[in-house]
Amino acid sequence: MAAIYRSRNDIWILSFIVGANIDIGLLFWSIYAHEKAPVGSKQRERHKIFIWFSATLLDMGFAYRVTMMMPLVMSLVLWALVAVTTVGTFHLYFLRPDHRA
Repeated sequence: MAAIYRSRNDIWILSFIVGANIDIGLLFWSIYAHEKAPVGSKQRERHKIFIWFSATLLDMGFAYRVTMMMPLVMSLVLWALVAVTTVGTFHLYFLRPDHRA
């Protein structure tokens, strides 16, 4: 709440804070629902997709905010890390045939 109060005059920062908090809440809810869904069900697969999408959106949002304050080289390194994380989790979560979740 303090972050929202301090950023009340800057709509872009305020929207980032509110959006990030909503994304984190939906991510935790989706993880909970994924764990409760029966193994192998369509519901579980939908939650898995939403978990990956929410985590990726959160990574990209924070990377965007942080890279605005960094030198170009460090920004490129951070975006490369986000890209590797996004592609790696997609591969491990959806493309590995021996992965069970």
